[in-house]
Formats: sequence, C-alpha cells, structure tokens
Amino acid sequence: MPAPSFSGHRLKLLPLALMAIVVTTAIPAELCPPNAWEWKFEAGDVAVNLLLYAPLGVALRRRPWWQVLAAAALLSGAIEGWQVWCSQRHPATWDVIANGAGALLAALAVRRWRRDVPQGTGIPVGPGELLAAAFALAAFLWLGHQPGPSPALAGWDPGYPLLLGNEGTGDRGWRGGIASVAIFPGWLTGAERRTLDAGGPAARALEDGRAVVVSRDSVACAGGPAVALPPQAAVDLVRAAEARGGVTIVARFTPADTLADGPARIVSFSTDPYHRNLTLGQQAGALVLRVRTPATGENGRRHDVDTKSVLAPGRPATVVAGYDGRVGRVFVDGRLAGRTNVAAAASRVPWLANEVLPSVCALVGGLAVLLAAAALGGRVRGGVRVAAAAGVAVTLLLPQLAPALAAAMAAQPGAPYAGMAGVLSMAAALAPRRT
Repeated sequence: MPAPSFSGHRLKLLPLALMAIVVTTAIPAELCPPNAWEWKFEAGDVAVNLLLYAPLGVALRRRPWWQVLAAAALLSGAIEGWQVWCSQRHPATWDVIANGAGALLAALAVRRWRRDVPQGTGIPVGPGELLAAAFALAAFLWLGHQPGPSPALAGWDPGYPLLLGNEGTGDRGWRGGIASVAIFPGWLTGAERRTLDAGGPAARALEDGRAVVVSRDSVACAGGPAVALPPQAAVDLVRAAEARGGVTIVARFTPADTLADGPARIVSFSTDPYHRNLTLGQQAGALVLRVRTPATGENGRRHDVDTKSVLAPGRPATVVAGYDGRVGRVFVDGRLAGRTNVAAAASRVPWLANEVLPSVCALVGGLAVLLAAAALGGRVRGGVRVAAAAGVAVTLLLPQLAPALAAAMAAQPGAPYAGMAGVLSMAAALAPRRT
C-alpha cells in the first residue's frame, strides 16, 4: 500500500464500521454462565441498533440489497449468540432485526439520495480532522491522569466483630438458616468456585486449606441477636484480606422469606449499620454485598453490588460473593447474579471507564495510527506499517499513559484487545491518496 500524504486523503469505511460494531457489542466484561435470550421490544435499544449498523450499510451500498441484509443479520446473529456467555450483555432477537434493518435502510438511502457517490469514497481526512483527532487523544490522556479514590481493599478495622444473622446493634435481623460460612482472603478462581458450588469433601478440603474463617455450625436466625464468630478470626481475616487485596464469602443458607429489609445481615464484619469492613445482606429477594475501600467509604455503600431477585423462601442457596480489588461480584448457585466495577465507578470519569472503556481503547489505538501516519506522510517507506506499530505501542502502554484508569483497564480484560482492533481497523482503513 502506498504511504499516504494526507492531502485530500480518505479512510475506507468498511473496516471502521466493522470495528465499531465489534468493540461495542462483542467484547465482554467477563465470561459467565449462559444468559437468557430476550424477546422484549425496547424502542431505545432498537434506535441505537439501527444507528450502529448504518455505517456498515453505507460501506456495502454497492452490493445487492439482499447481500447487505444477509451480511448484517449474520454478523449481528453471531454477536448476539456470543453475548449469551458475556456478563452484562443481553442477547435479544430485536437487536438482530434492528441491526439488519439499520444496514439495509442506510444502504438504500444512500442509493436513493446520493446516486453520484463514487465507489472509492470514504471518510475525508484533512487538517481539521487531524486536529480533532489530536485533541481527542490529548483529552483522553489528560483524563487518564485525574485520579479518583483508590478501589484497593484497605482501611479495615480488626476490632469490628464478625457476625451472623444481624448487626451487633440488633436492628438488621435476618430470618432463615445458615448451614455454613467460609471467608477466604483474595478472590477465588473459577475452578475453586465450581468446587465450592459442588460441595462435598473437595469443598471442605478447600475451605480448610484456604479459608481464614470457617463455620459449619448450623445457625437458625429469627431476627434476634447476632451470632458472633471468634475475635481472633476477625484479626486474621483483616491481615490476610489486605495482604491478598481481596476477599470472598462462601455462604450456604436458606432464607425464611423475601421480606428482608435494611438489608438484613446474613454475614457482617461491622460494628453498627454505618461502619463495616464487609457485609453480605438480603434485601427482599435480592442480595447486597458491601466492601469497605477508600472508594466505597467506611460503610461500603458507595458502589456496592446489588443483584436482582435471586432468593426464594425455603430454597437453599450457595452464594459466592467477593471483591478482587477492582470488581465486586455475587454468584448464586454458580450463576453470576451481580457485578460492580468499583475501579471504574470510583474514577473521575466513570462514564468512559466502565462498559464503554473497550470502545475508548479502540478509538485511542485508531487515532494513534492515524496521527502517526499523518506525521510520516509519504516520507517513510511502509509508512502504514510503521504507523500501526506506533498504535500497538500506544495501546500496550495505555496503563502507563493513563495511570488513573489503570485499575479500570485491569478490570476490563477485553480493553487491550479492543485497542488492537482499533489499530488494525485504522491500518486497513488507510487508503491510497486520491488521484
């Protein structure tokens, strides 16, 4: 490919359209057990999905209408199928319909009203566009140096009691039966969680070998006084959890009802309703996890983890709930029921540090390639490849270039891949100079 000089330069639209679709819909926060497929019609989601696939339709405008529709529907169907295993994603039939319709309508609209558009056109890039790209990249790097409160697990008080079934003040009583509780320092691996979900001798051996706190004495709770665990266990847990940077509660219990409020405390490491290290509670049929960090506050209430209704009266549940220093999660009977990215929510720019972060990383990678290619112009042989290498370097160095967002990036394992997708798509989009 000839090196561009960027005088009247244009970018090919197709690779950029594909990149935008993939990074916004196919990169998960993390994998999870299968999500249910949704059939509900939501006008806002339909409108967004129509717009998302419109650039793809414009890029394919020269193709027969049925090819445009088939390409969009197949791509959307594959991504929606993939979303079945992606946390915080919602595979839906209406998304596929809207995506296909958006691409087709855009292609037909361009044919109808812009018959004079030549085959080789793309996105124009001139001095104004390059200036905007440089400003956007500089703004991201500036925001990436604006620190928020730390999401690290720190500041726990070893003098707080470890309690089952209530607060020490007696005003957050829970009703039900607790079969066992184990509290581990650090966040458990997927294999360890599956072992604990299965129960039996392997689970007991894991609890005895790794957990700091283990209670297998059945506790019947009727909303009365809390049951206190040994004080030394609380001291040991603080030391181990802060050293490992995380904590995990494994609780097997049966709620008596779904009328709990407060939330009612199943397991609480706290001195009163407003000062805690750690709490797993029940709110109606939902669960609430609160972990004390500088970002979540001394009550752990900011950026806590709330699930949907997952409990039923008289139905036993195995709950694995914890915090890895960046993300809080609650699993119920092996299924991810709640997730909060504390590292993103606590940053100064939470709107770009959570679900949209992969898209931002892709944009940064693409802009780095574009600006490097513009700086090289036609003076360097293989300029596009050199510019792509510069984009890869920027993507790999993002945690250092934007240190305030490093924890949020670590909480989004797909963000580096999105950055690479941005680099590759921009390299593919760089077209020869117009003649």
